[in-house]
Amino acid sequence: MKKLFILSVFFLSHSYVNSQTIWTEETKLKGTIGQYEIAMTLAVPYGGGTPCFTIGEYYYSSKKKKIRLCSEDDEKIIERVGGNETGYFILKDWNKKIGQTVVGSWHSMDGKKSYPVALKVIGKGEY
Repeated sequence: MKKLFILSVFFLSHSYVNSQTIWTEETKLKGTIGQYEIAMTLAVPYGGGTPCFTIGEYYYSSKKKKIRLCSEDDEKIIERVGGNETGYFILKDWNKKIGQTVVGSWHSMDGKKSYPVALKVIGKGEY
């Protein structure tokens, strides 16, 4: 009985640790935050490996360093750099068709900076 319990705990913990987040259909966007050019990918996760309603990443065209995105409340899409929340996007209806434009804003977490965001949907696909 003790061996069965230990095996059960092992398999359950192994499944929990290896739970994956699968990106459903992703939306690829290109545009600007203020005057800075960016590329962004957003998707709705599936699989239970994340608390996020929306996941993704973006980078500034001049730097190419990816910044992770997560929206836990389906309103603010929060960016994280080095484990710290550094800013957030408010994007209305980002899951559009290719060629359509998405507008919104970017804000620093301390509220001191805010920039307009304009993005064009350049691709759709499955992860």
